Amino acid sequence: MPLDLIDAVDKVNEVAPVVVAHAPADAVTIAAAAGRLNAATRPGLIIGGGARGAAEEITALAERLGAPVVATANGKGTFSEHHQLSIGAGLHHKAAAEFVAECDVVLAIGTELASTDLWSGPLKFPGDLIRIDVDPAQMITNALPDYCLVGDAQATVTALNQRLGKAHASQEAAKRAQRWQKLFRKHARTQGAAWLPLVEAMKEVLAPGAVIAGDSAMACYYGTLSNLPLEGPASFLYPTGFGTLGYGLPAAIGAKMGAPDRQVVALHGDGGVMFTLPELATAAQERLPLPVIICDNGGYGEIRREMVDRSEPVHGVNLPGVDFAMVAKGLNCHGLTVDDEDRFAAALRKAFTADRPTVLHVVGDLAGA
Repeated sequence: MPLDLIDAVDKVNEVAPVVVAHAPADAVTIAAAAGRLNAATRPGLIIGGGARGAAEEITALAERLGAPVVATANGKGTFSEHHQLSIGAGLHHKAAAEFVAECDVVLAIGTELASTDLWSGPLKFPGDLIRIDVDPAQMITNALPDYCLVGDAQATVTALNQRLGKAHASQEAAKRAQRWQKLFRKHARTQGAAWLPLVEAMKEVLAPGAVIAGDSAMACYYGTLSNLPLEGPASFLYPTGFGTLGYGLPAAIGAKMGAPDRQVVALHGDGGVMFTLPELATAAQERLPLPVIICDNGGYGEIRREMVDRSEPVHGVNLPGVDFAMVAKGLNCHGLTVDDEDRFAAALRKAFTADRPTVLHVVGDLAGA
């Protein structure tokens, strides 16, 4: 920018902030939607990032309806993935599309139903679709609902709960959910097979309420998104949409400073972490007990794989090896290179009580390389 422009001074008008009313959708539409849900024999819920403020209300709603729940990446954890009605997180799986197609009514709460969640095309809703969203324009984007409930998620779900009948038989609902859980998990484990040892080690160490701040890395969207169960709103921080590389570490720093009593983990690939690696110095300065997991597959693995699948020459995606443990120590963090599941689990456990961040440079098969 020209220096004279930087120094320029002028009068400006402040733009008023957008005020979102914490109010439910209109009573008539809520009553109509509640009537349809009461009549449902195969209900289902899709939970997005806009549902984070309604975790308790959604749990009560799902139990009242006997409705299995599938979450988007941003909605992961809002409905506990340890709950018997949870199918899992990740709309891109074939099982998620098949579940939606089997439902006679789907209630989608706070989700765009966007291509960045679906990967392979829009969902089809043979039954009725009810959407809850605070944004009227978003309400009719990507899928046209039969019932539009424009309003705050928490207030609207509360209003729905007040109008619904008695809870469905929990045993029948659990059996239906279990059938979809098995299919979903089969697809998720097949897709994320290369990262399952890493995920299983993380399961051993993570406490309830843990937060994963993930980058747009294969270890995140193939590994942890659908294979690492979490509970609690905002448990999975992920750059859905643009897939911004380097997001995980600064997001983890913010999460740990905002919720110091929760376990927070940054999860990266070796390519993406290079975009924000210097932020380790910030985390070290703040003395954050933050594990930073870097799965090293020798470069930009997703792009490399796509080149191979298209029979293109592989170019510009293989990165020279970086000693991330040494880099970490140079930035006043702890650093360790691991290639063994047991050693990784022990190091991760220790990192949560360390006096500064710990970089765990994961290599070999454990990194999905």
